[in-house]
Amino acid sequence: MKESLPKKIVSIDQIRINRGIEKICKCDNRRFMIDTKNRRITCQSCGAVVDPYEAMYELARNGERLQEQVSNLLEQRKQIANYKPWLVTIKKLEKDYRGRKMLPNCPRCSEPFYLEELTHWTGKQYADARIKRWKEEHKDN
Repeated sequence: MKESLPKKIVSIDQIRINRGIEKICKCDNRRFMIDTKNRRITCQSCGAVVDPYEAMYELARNGERLQEQVSNLLEQRKQIANYKPWLVTIKKLEKDYRGRKMLPNCPRCSEPFYLEELTHWTGKQYADARIKRWKEEHKDN
């Protein structure tokens, strides 16, 4: 048997598969740079060439995550827009008063009363002064 190949048979040793190589780019937050002339995608952080499919897959995953973040931020914006701290007490009163199972008590004389008995309002400055004076007069009680 002849050990050498005939002259017309070409050996194909230019292509070899190396399956043991790890990915070149291992950056966590990759940002991609697209080279339009050479039709290549590289990582901006380390400069390694990135597989186009892998880049698109990562961008799609990040897009979903960004969409979730935008939705969460919009929900928080709605909650902040609807938050009215001056209404917290009124809403609590309304909740406790619902069905008239509970009645509020006057903070000074401790007598219960119906909310319908509130017929007029007083300016805050005047009310603060009256409350302060009442507390000073009733310190010992």
